Amino acid sequence: MDTQEHLATKCNLSIRTIQRIEAGDDTSLETLRLIANAFNVKIGDLFESISDTAKGSEIKTMNDKQTLQIKKRREEGKLIRNIIQMIFILAMMLFGYLLSRSNYTHVLGIIWVFLWPLGFYGIKLIKIYVIDSKLDKKYPLTQNIQ
Repeated sequence: MDTQEHLATKCNLSIRTIQRIEAGDDTSLETLRLIANAFNVKIGDLFESISDTAKGSEIKTMNDKQTLQIKKRREEGKLIRNIIQMIFILAMMLFGYLLSRSNYTHVLGIIWVFLWPLGFYGIKLIKIYVIDSKLDKKYPLTQNIQ
């Protein structure tokens, strides 16, 4: 796959837009954000220097907003994951306690052991498909940034 085509696909932009940017044409901050997020960097990291002071000011403002959103997103995401993990661990401890009082300890014990890795895998899927999509909506400047 061509490098421009690959970048366009990764950024959800047209190849023509990528070609215009490479040719030095002006572009929107939203397009710059999509490219920066595709590379998992901040918008300001795309530039060595900016000669247009007005555009530089816009980029710096957007970069500052993005930096703040990244920080908030990471903090909120970590808190949500920790809460979900604690709920899972408490549920497994309760299940283990109830298991110890059961007549089917051996069979349920095997199930209990296999539920641990499945539960943590489930938490990872919840993070990917639920938490990340909600955080993308709440912090739009950080979409695709981990």
